[in-house]
Amino acid sequence: MKRERSTRPRRLPAFAKTGGLAAFAVLALQANVALAGAQPLTPRAYRLADAAYKSIASGDLVQAEGYASRAVKVQPSSLQLGLLLLDVYVREGKIEEADRQADVLLARYPGEGSVLAQHGFLQQKQQRYEQAAADFSAALEKGQWDDTQQHNLRIAWADSALMAHEPDQAAKALEPIEGEPDAGVQLRVAQLRLRNGDRKGALAAAQLAQAHAVTDDDKKSAAALIGYAEQREPDPKNEEAQKTLQHAYDLLRENKDDQALTAFHEGFALGGGKADNYADAGYAAKRLGENGEAVKMFEASLDADDHEHEFDEQRRFGYRREVQQLERTWGFVVSLPYQVSAFSYQGTVSVLQPGIEAYWQPPKIGFQNGRILQFFVRGYGTAYDGSGNVTGAPTIQGSIGARYKPLADQNLVLSAERLVRLGSQSQNDWLARLGYSSEAGNDLRVTEPSWRAWQVYAEADYFLHQGRYILYSQLRYGHTWALPSISDHLTVYPHVAFIFDYDSKEQHQTAMSVGPGVQFRFWFRENRYSAPASYADLTVQYHVPLTSAARARGLAVQLTLWY
Repeated sequence: MKRERSTRPRRLPAFAKTGGLAAFAVLALQANVALAGAQPLTPRAYRLADAAYKSIASGDLVQAEGYASRAVKVQPSSLQLGLLLLDVYVREGKIEEADRQADVLLARYPGEGSVLAQHGFLQQKQQRYEQAAADFSAALEKGQWDDTQQHNLRIAWADSALMAHEPDQAAKALEPIEGEPDAGVQLRVAQLRLRNGDRKGALAAAQLAQAHAVTDDDKKSAAALIGYAEQREPDPKNEEAQKTLQHAYDLLRENKDDQALTAFHEGFALGGGKADNYADAGYAAKRLGENGEAVKMFEASLDADDHEHEFDEQRRFGYRREVQQLERTWGFVVSLPYQVSAFSYQGTVSVLQPGIEAYWQPPKIGFQNGRILQFFVRGYGTAYDGSGNVTGAPTIQGSIGARYKPLADQNLVLSAERLVRLGSQSQNDWLARLGYSSEAGNDLRVTEPSWRAWQVYAEADYFLHQGRYILYSQLRYGHTWALPSISDHLTVYPHVAFIFDYDSKEQHQTAMSVGPGVQFRFWFRENRYSAPASYADLTVQYHVPLTSAARARGLAVQLTLWY
């Protein structure tokens, strides 16, 4: 099953670089704050802390962590040492450890500004912007800061508030420094004014930022803000369209897909809508079981992207795969399995047992957001048996049945079929099946030269009149390579397979084997809007037995056409 795209609302582009420079400034100021008025260190704690600082300076963070951890154990009540260990964790990128250490310090020193500032930095780094803004605000109120430190904390607070969609907080954070010509300040002032609809004020702030910008990033951000502020006032009708589309996303978050789809259509009718919007409307329609409507939306998304160029090829392929799955109403499968088993007491036995299945998936009810209902007919028999057993028409077995996949996100399939005697050696019976599979990397990836792939399949079968039950499972793990020198739709999949089966009517009921395999697969039958709907593959595996059952050994070759 394909994972659906997020339905969170679109945000105004963040032209200013948020969270970067200010965050590092906050981190840097912690050491100074920790040293100012810090609790005196014991001689041993001092030596360990000094060694930790020297290790940081030399770039040996592993050693620095060791010294800092030992120093904290020697004098756990020291705020300076607690912040030192926190600083080392952050430098190492150990965010979970840093989080735990920050929480310990916050619980121990709830009113300490330096702890609140560092905690805010960690929250900001993990995109927990609301908490970060609250931490920075409290740090400013409770800490003792010089002008530079206050400046940096207010920048960090404004960044977090902007990312949390709290413009009032951002304005409060920037108010005392709003008049500074510093490019970092004016970029954020311009961004805030744009969000509040003050294009003239935003233009003035962006021009001031451009005049005082030093880095290339600040210059580019200022130029982008100036360009945005100088744009013509938006068309009221288009503004209404954007508000309507935003309302659609609000409804999606409330799981009101039917109302959201209506809002999407209203927004599109008003002239709004980009490729992303059409795709999200497609997923809403899919969840509602409106397959035809979902196909239209995904196709509109692909058309829109022809002009926007926002999607990479794999994402476009994903939408095309959605169209293919939604449009499918029938298909057939032809298989030619051939197995050669070596018997120490009978010589070599080889069997070829071809089969064909045709199935019908009723329109609309056959595919309901990943829940699938199919009706099928099947026929199979033995075409060749090296042991001299009966082959041909007497062995043909027919069946007719239905299967249902009841869960949208899990490939669990329930099946019931009537076995129909067509040849003299076949039989009439009822067969119930329960199957489950999971996989990754089994579909074509159009932007990657190779990728990891695995499949797990398990099935339980019960023959009513025979009183016979069979358990079968197979695990494959390997790596898939595209073969573009031959065809961009051809892949090769070398793998290792583990096979288990249990048959209550066999002499050796349990059979297990493991061994190498390779699969060649060619994908075909696609168009502009639909991903390849069919494939043909050749799979060769060699089974090394783990039990005494003869069926667990030898060479297995299977040619499959899935149409």
